[in-house]
Amino acid sequence: MIVTEITKIGDPQILLYDGVYYCYATSHDEGFMVWESDDLVHWQDPVLCFKGTDYWAQSHFWAPEVVEHQGKFYMHYTGLSRESKSLRLGVAVADHPKGPFVDVHNRPMFDLGYATIDGSVLKCPEGNFFYYSRDCGENVVGDVKASQVYCVQLDDTLTNTVGEHRLMTTPDQPWEMKSKELKFEDYGWTHPMLWNEGPCVIFRDGKYIMNYSANYFGSNDYSICVATADHPMGPWKKSAHNPVLSRRGDLFGAGHNAFFTGKDGKLYTSFHIQTDPAHPSANRRTVIGQVDFTEKDGEIVQTIE
Repeated sequence: MIVTEITKIGDPQILLYDGVYYCYATSHDEGFMVWESDDLVHWQDPVLCFKGTDYWAQSHFWAPEVVEHQGKFYMHYTGLSRESKSLRLGVAVADHPKGPFVDVHNRPMFDLGYATIDGSVLKCPEGNFFYYSRDCGENVVGDVKASQVYCVQLDDTLTNTVGEHRLMTTPDQPWEMKSKELKFEDYGWTHPMLWNEGPCVIFRDGKYIMNYSANYFGSNDYSICVATADHPMGPWKKSAHNPVLSRRGDLFGAGHNAFFTGKDGKLYTSFHIQTDPAHPSANRRTVIGQVDFTEKDGEIVQTIE
């Protein structure tokens, strides 16, 4: 694994373009920074590639993901809407990975009347799909507040949704209940909170493979999990071997990852860990690992090394 010096971030994603790696992350009060590297080890000082406060969002710029499409670069991101005072998903475009990115609509890409975060695009044989999380802050499910993963199709521009938004996963595995051990009153929470968030999906060997994150992001139990499906809209089967990665050696709170292919043609993922595990917080560090898949007991097993 490559433990980088990129800290005070969250939710990192890496794009390879024209022989250069670009790392985007939750990183700035007014938008997003981008880091540049030739080798994934040495990173240049970041530059502001998108000033989100120039558009519809006032703060809470989280989880940018950039995809190359039809000769341009599209960034899907989370922001707090000035109008609704709630989290929404937007999309911006640029001619180069370093920006400057310009918001396409100057409004959220869609508005369902509740908080949505952590958008991620999949381009696959079935079409274009957009995965995101319905945020637990405004989503009561039974006796808990829960973040759940949803999916909707995108049009050919990757900037508009098409059709129905469908539920993909909800917190239901034993490992995903770790957040119930937290002292909720310390956080000012009125309900226990559970998480399925940060989805990213790839199509590989005829299967759709989803990574998502579970448990509280500001804890050492934040984790990367895996589910598989035969269609991008599911149904999804979570692995009995979850989590893929959470605590290991000096890594604590591993989560919110994004797949990418390296210059060597191998599959990698970027994710964050707690910078200071003794005091878990929003200060996180970018880590990069190589991804491998094997089969055990009829299930796909994922490793990150």
